[in-house]
Amino acid sequence: MLREARKQETKKQIIYHAVALFKQKGYENVTVEEITKSCGIAKGTFFNYFEKKEHILLHVADSYTGLMSGIVQKQQEGELKSRLLGIFGAVLAIYVKHADIMGPALIESLKTAIQSDDRPTNIAVFQETIHGIIEAERQSGSFRSRWESSIIASLLTGIFVNVLVNRFSGSTEEKMLDELGQQLEVVWKGVAYE
Repeated sequence: MLREARKQETKKQIIYHAVALFKQKGYENVTVEEITKSCGIAKGTFFNYFEKKEHILLHVADSYTGLMSGIVQKQQEGELKSRLLGIFGAVLAIYVKHADIMGPALIESLKTAIQSDDRPTNIAVFQETIHGIIEAERQSGSFRSRWESSIIASLLTGIFVNVLVNRFSGSTEEKMLDELGQQLEVVWKGVAYE
């Protein structure tokens, strides 16, 4: 038990120091050597926990997906489209608040998804969450569509990721949320029976 606790603490320290360095110097400007020096560990120890520097970002992005259940729980009331926009807005706020880390994490998540890595990305978890919400509404009879819930979730996730990617070209959170709302409105006309 003590050994496992030490391993977990070492991993936490690597993540903590890496994130601090990423914020201070920018992700691209930080090396594994700098991370290990900051942690006071050997380079080999780093590689026992992370295959490469990019995996720290994936770990950080994955940890934010743990917030999804809390966000979803807060969006239990109202019609589906409004609930989804509320979820998107809450996740968007996390990305904006932590843009210095979440921007590079988003890029790494997209690379991982494109490379068909077996590892589920935070984007895939987000999409599955949206799929589950839509499917539950469909099963309860409060949402009807000629499209499969998985297709709708994929489309909505694509819109959300597009807004995030465009965010890092200088948009404000308010502008992004407005754009997301407009795009959701356009798509909604095509997926829902009104």
